[in-house]
Amino acid sequence: MGREYVTALKDSLDKKLKVLEEIYRLCQLQTEVLSAEPMDFERFDSLVNDKDICIERLEKLDEGFELVYARVSEEIKNNRSIYADLIKDMQERIKQITEKSTSIEALEKRNKQSMSDMFVRERKELSEGKRSVNVAMNYYKNMAGLGAPDSKFMDQKK
Repeated sequence: MGREYVTALKDSLDKKLKVLEEIYRLCQLQTEVLSAEPMDFERFDSLVNDKDICIERLEKLDEGFELVYARVSEEIKNNRSIYADLIKDMQERIKQITEKSTSIEALEKRNKQSMSDMFVRERKELSEGKRSVNVAMNYYKNMAGLGAPDSKFMDQKK
């Protein structure tokens, strides 16, 4: 009975690693979308939604792992030599999961900075656009005579 639970733990770690690899792939796609000109906001939003789905799967896998581990932890501790090969495999998976998680975190930080830079750039372009519109409107008013002083203030003599 215990071996099946330990194998289930190992399988859960394998699934978690695959989900993390998918999240990493989605993060890389986000990096590509952020670096494209112009940025495709719909594509970026779609990638965020896909990552949310993966994160939910990851949370379910973690919950399942914890439940199974709670059942089998005493068995593993008491019979460490019997499960040595599976424990070693799980330790390797945990190491890979940790490395992948660290890579994802670094990529997420870079994407966050890219997104911040993009917002600053867009905000600057927007303010420059408003300034251009104001200049154009003032020019139009002056050319249309809307900015001219009233005739009662002008000298009527010729």
